[in-house]
Amino acid sequence: MLKIGLVFYLCVWGMAIIASQALWRTAETAGVIEKVERFIEELFALETFAFDTDKIFRLYMLAGLVLVIGGTALTVVLVVLFNLISDLMGGIRFTMIEEETAVRRRRLRAGEEVVPTDKVGRRRRSDSGSGQAEPGGDG
Repeated sequence: MLKIGLVFYLCVWGMAIIASQALWRTAETAGVIEKVERFIEELFALETFAFDTDKIFRLYMLAGLVLVIGGTALTVVLVVLFNLISDLMGGIRFTMIEEETAVRRRRLRAGEEVVPTDKVGRRRRSDSGSGQAEPGGDG
């Protein structure tokens, strides 16, 4: 799980870096960054204000790597915890019960009378109470 988690979080980190750089470059080209810088200058009465793009992205990449390591570690711990709880509690078990529906469908198509069967496939006793098996039964 360590390898899978590490690869997953590295891929997410890489996509976030690429997407954020593309958005930043688009905002620079459109002049949005410049307008935000002027707004901050006016808001706080500063002489000059400018975003240091290189420093912002270095910190962004470093924070992303820390989150990759933390996310991978958290994933591994949670998987180990899940497996321990499953071992202690027994997990979840599913039991599939297969009924003989295919045989009944074939008989209906052929026009035969369908006689209910019990769980082991033998025909049930008739409802008349005589204790006799239905005609054509095996006992």
